[in-house]
Amino acid sequence: MGRWSAWPRHTPEVDGGAPGAGGTLRGEGEDIAAPDPVLLARALAGDDEAFAALVQPYQRPVFRHCYRMLGSGADAEDATQDTLERAWRKLVTYDGSGPFGAWLQRIATNVCLDGLRARRTRIGPAGYGPAAAPGTMPGPPDPELVWVEPVSDSDLHGTGDPEDEVVRREEISLAFVAALQRLAPRQRAALLLHDVLGFTHAEVGEVLSVSTTAVNSLLSRARESVRATDGKPQPSITEPRVQQLLQRYVRAWQLADIDGFIKLVSEDVSFSMPPLTAWFEGRAAVAAFVENAIFAPARPHGVHLQAGSCNGQPAFATYQPDSQGHLVISGLQILQLANLDRQPLITALVSYRDPALAIRCGLPPALS
Repeated sequence: MGRWSAWPRHTPEVDGGAPGAGGTLRGEGEDIAAPDPVLLARALAGDDEAFAALVQPYQRPVFRHCYRMLGSGADAEDATQDTLERAWRKLVTYDGSGPFGAWLQRIATNVCLDGLRARRTRIGPAGYGPAAAPGTMPGPPDPELVWVEPVSDSDLHGTGDPEDEVVRREEISLAFVAALQRLAPRQRAALLLHDVLGFTHAEVGEVLSVSTTAVNSLLSRARESVRATDGKPQPSITEPRVQQLLQRYVRAWQLADIDGFIKLVSEDVSFSMPPLTAWFEGRAAVAAFVENAIFAPARPHGVHLQAGSCNGQPAFATYQPDSQGHLVISGLQILQLANLDRQPLITALVSYRDPALAIRCGLPPALS
């Protein structure tokens, strides 16, 4: 997670547009703890080091909320810093009547809504047009499109994070974040504030400056849209059967074994390759593309993978030899799994063709 390099000196500022202090933050957003009154007093007196210590426990939850709102780790990191800078300037408006974390999430929501006005909507994997016909070779990327991006699990939750137990995989999954980007910004905010962070209807209305009736309408439309894209629950990466599947998956890529690959994917599997717009659907179409475009050219050396975890899902960096024969990072794969007939299978494979994204997600730039 990024940190600020320096804070401006605190100037007490009362702004009628400042976020209120309310917010119940049940569920995932349950407040970590009441802010330390000594730190709060020092921060209000202009001590930027005290403010840094005050907000440190809340940075990851704020990042998580911004990521869901914006669909990009880099954008979420910028929004998190903007949130903390805005909170520093407006700290005098926090009156202690509600959880400090809720106050920060209100600010973060408005920072994200402001940012979305100037940004293009991010497209989810396999979300641009119909699936390509079997045998189609993808064309060049469209520079006008921006895509939903994964983030590493360490950015979403960390060891000892008090909120870890209530961060459900379904609410950080790539598919869920992609589904959110299809919503209008205020629908997105309402759904996250109410259904994920636990704000009441009245509190959501206060954040969005709308009536509770309007909140009900926003939630109804948002839930209907997200529900239409819901997939099957994903099994835990730690399950032994999932671990066995992932080992077989790595072996299939290392051996460029298309028969081994086919046994690991569902009948309706999808395969997408952002920033390329073409994507494939169905075991036969996906297998044909993987064999002809990836495995056949890779033989006899195969494709080397390095395991990681993004969005609570299995992730793998891909590596290919450079001109000196060194294995250098070439992309990032994210797998979506589901239990079908009591066996885990891959239902979606997203292969990002951006090595910088894999490195950002904590995977090594080269293998020895």
